[in-house]
Amino acid sequence: MKFYVFIQNEPFLLPKVLDKVLRDFGDDCAGVNIQSVAQGKRSLVGTALDLWKLYGFGYFQWKLRRFIWKKIKARVVNGMLGMTNTCHSVGAVARKYGIETTEAVNVNSDEFLAHLRDREVEFILSISGTQFYGKRLREQTPRGIVNCHGALLPKYRGLMPSFWTLANGEREGGVSVHFVNEKLDDGPIIVQKRYALKERDCLEDVMARSKDLAAEAIIECLHKVLAGDVETLPNEEADATHFSMPGPDDMRQFRKRGHRLR
Repeated sequence: MKFYVFIQNEPFLLPKVLDKVLRDFGDDCAGVNIQSVAQGKRSLVGTALDLWKLYGFGYFQWKLRRFIWKKIKARVVNGMLGMTNTCHSVGAVARKYGIETTEAVNVNSDEFLAHLRDREVEFILSISGTQFYGKRLREQTPRGIVNCHGALLPKYRGLMPSFWTLANGEREGGVSVHFVNEKLDDGPIIVQKRYALKERDCLEDVMARSKDLAAEAIIECLHKVLAGDVETLPNEEADATHFSMPGPDDMRQFRKRGHRLR
């Protein structure tokens, strides 16, 4: 079975997740599509401005400096020097395993659909992907498209689930790998894993914990799909909660709970 990975171009946690997946399943991977870090329908600049307003100057500039430094290391260490002991981008991970990458493309376009058909892609894995996956894409992918979402679906559908679980005082977080359908975070669940949340947890630690667990859940999902042994759990709309980009009041609630960003 040939599968394709759709993944967000995030340099902090996702290279490690992709490396774990390709270490086990690289021979079956037909390609990696690298998608923008922009959230929802926002542009990259719009996303950055919203995050600046939400997080404030201190955390935003800390995150931005780390982002730029990661980009430099990816260019120099993984690119110019060709070293892959530590990969600082998802693109570098794909090159480490000799896997073709595509970037800055509309995955629902005629050209990209043909690209997938030419490579006989039967299954698509989305890891923090930021594009909507349309009907034609879903219909031409016989074993389906799955998405890894950082929450215990059907709760916390939408954006930034790690933030929202902390802001709302949850005592448990998790990840869900689910089939993609026409609605956001709505398809049947294949694998779900949980972790405890503590009163003083910070957002950076929880996101790291979530991504570590996501790698385990994705690998378990791929084993099930390859074996043809996929049993699903319901992802009921009646039990769902939906969240979008937080605002200043939500950040105040987050801090009132005793949580920090880092």
